[in-house]
Amino acid sequence: MKKTLLVLLVFIAVFTVACGSTDKKKDEKYHLSDYKESAMRYLPLAVGNSWKYKVNYFGQSGETEVSIVGTDGDWFLDNKGGKLKADRHGIRDADRYLLMFPLQREAWTTIIKQRTREIRKTEGVDETVKVPAGTFEGTIKVHTTVELPGKKVLHSYHYFALKVGIVKIVTVLEDVRENKMIPQTTTELVSYAVE
Repeated sequence: MKKTLLVLLVFIAVFTVACGSTDKKKDEKYHLSDYKESAMRYLPLAVGNSWKYKVNYFGQSGETEVSIVGTDGDWFLDNKGGKLKADRHGIRDADRYLLMFPLQREAWTTIIKQRTREIRKTEGVDETVKVPAGTFEGTIKVHTTVELPGKKVLHSYHYFALKVGIVKIVTVLEDVRENKMIPQTTTELVSYAVE
């Protein structure tokens, strides 16, 4: 009888520990959310994907095409020498996160080469953007600010469309002393080929 009771108590103890471990794993998974799939929906990365943009750069206009030409481990390499990847936090290039999840979050900061501080924030999740490639609804708007010498601030706005990628980028220079906003560049999607 004592032996049976001892075996029963050991079984209950092992079962309790196993259940506790399972709950802990569930909690860890909940806290370590993986947003990679969501990130890839807003910037589809695959070899062969391409985006053609109309660019207005300080009054000069032209076109540029960005295409994914290869991979290096988890990184996707583009024809401009850049690299991008999606991970459990969002979409990033070699220096910074361009888009982070969850979308309703505080601003995130990146220090580039120990000199430049970029502050990014998701400002909208349901923006409508009209560009030559069409009208895109439900785009995500990310606002980046970079403080520059001489009381100037560079603002950039990236718009990410579901299953398309970046459809528009606008940069504006704020002259704090003069209280002026000076347009810098506009990049608008003309066409795209996404797997």
